[in-house]
Amino acid sequence: MKVVISGTSSGMGRECALKFLQMGHEVIGLDQHEDTISSSLLNNENYRHFICDISVKESLPQIDDVEILINNAGVQTMSKRDIEVNLLGTMNVTSKYAFNPKIKSVLFNSSASALTGNEFPEYAASKAGVNGYMKHCAIKLANEYKATCNALCFGGVITELNKTIMQDKNLWNSIMQVTPLKRWASTKEVAEWMYFMTVTNTFCTGQAIEISGGERNCADLFVWPE
Repeated sequence: MKVVISGTSSGMGRECALKFLQMGHEVIGLDQHEDTISSSLLNNENYRHFICDISVKESLPQIDDVEILINNAGVQTMSKRDIEVNLLGTMNVTSKYAFNPKIKSVLFNSSASALTGNEFPEYAASKAGVNGYMKHCAIKLANEYKATCNALCFGGVITELNKTIMQDKNLWNSIMQVTPLKRWASTKEVAEWMYFMTVTNTFCTGQAIEISGGERNCADLFVWPE
């Protein structure tokens, strides 16, 4: 299938792209950074990369007949940029690629913060907006194309973005005290979830699913280091 994934140059998006390529799909990556995937593949004919800023709709390339769309790109800047990229940028990508007769599934990478309100106000608001927009899209996609549409609300994930948290021993121990599984998810686990929700799943739709290792309220613990 033809799969469009935003934010494929690093972290969760890159791992997701590699998973789909491994399973034989055609993958188109969107990112504001250079391609980091093609050079790591023995056969990169199934991967194309476009450099663009999803918050600028005019920068998005023309891609027809998208079958799976994964909205992964996002930022965590403690500024209005979180709204511009995480919410408005995601809406740009979805409106451009999702609503076509070939579409089978749309997935949003949201956050547990969208469900709890924890973390920075702009970030939490942007991800809560993503969940609301997902439900709006789910209705339209089901009615018009019989396609699924969901959001995955991840808690902690081991990425470069979270490195400062993981290296702060006191903060890390505090977070683990409220996380029953005593760890964060790997990017490979994230990729498996994304694949499952868009390829294996054909009936669950309109859902914001929390995947956090059972993380309990940590509003006074999850503080970004100064």
